[in-house]
Amino acid sequence: MGYQYIFGPVPSRRLGSSLGVDIVPFKTCSMDCVYCECGATTCLTLERKEYIPVNDILKELDGFLSTRPELNYITFSGGGEPTLNSGIGRIVAHLKTNFPQYKICLLTNSTFLGDRALIEELKNIDLIVPSLDASTEEEFTAINKPPPSLKLSDIINNLLNFRKHSSALFWLELFIVPGVNDSDESIKRFVKIIKEIKPDKVQLNSLDRPGTENWVKSVSHESANLFLEAIKPHAEVEIIAKFKYANNASSEKTVSDNLEDKIMKLISRRPFTVEDILFALPLERTLIENTLASLEKNGRISTEKKDRGTFYRPKI
Repeated sequence: MGYQYIFGPVPSRRLGSSLGVDIVPFKTCSMDCVYCECGATTCLTLERKEYIPVNDILKELDGFLSTRPELNYITFSGGGEPTLNSGIGRIVAHLKTNFPQYKICLLTNSTFLGDRALIEELKNIDLIVPSLDASTEEEFTAINKPPPSLKLSDIINNLLNFRKHSSALFWLELFIVPGVNDSDESIKRFVKIIKEIKPDKVQLNSLDRPGTENWVKSVSHESANLFLEAIKPHAEVEIIAKFKYANNASSEKTVSDNLEDKIMKLISRRPFTVEDILFALPLERTLIENTLASLEKNGRISTEKKDRGTFYRPKI
């Protein structure tokens, strides 16, 4: 069965083996973050509505989860802000009723976490990973490029409000953008905000896959450690490490039908390395590499070399 709204399981540096659930159209978001691995936002909006019919999403989830796959999390993520879909609460309730063995995670940019109706919709999720990437309005505009009406003060108040009214495990993600939010003054401001929010954990993230803007670079080990040491007295904190791949690839020369289409669909959501693809499509490495070479020769994909390796993405 082909899936339109779920993807993976994919390797996540934070969550292990994660089944992605994408519940808004690609690049429909409330921000246009410079580091986003999915590319620039094409529909910048603050309107919550049922962008994708919930019943269609539930049908795919039922079909996939009925096979009882091994997963660390079912994760609301993908090519936009999940909480824009006003039906997210129905999906959470359906999963908890019909597949209670799976943990549910939400990755969110925090835009709507102050909404009491949304807090109620999310009451049964296990883990929320909200973003806080700025310590001043200037940093917020430079990194997240929000609509003019959305301010950093709104984001901070949303985080405080959600933390107060939700029992979900709360991991605050701080994305470090060198040259923008990594000064000594920025770190001090972040520490002050974190002391107010009191997250269960702070996760320090930086560029892993190619971002939207070429000027965004990975953080240095020294700079990341400055954040780590400053935050450590006030909250559990970790630097997000590279994903440790299990040996999922088949030792047999398995031929997969429509492999080119499967790879294209996978990398259309975000850039992938060969190792990433092998985790999602456990086939022989040579088969994946040959298929990628064919796609590149035919002009369907492009490559970009980063610290973690060569990333593949559809050619624009």
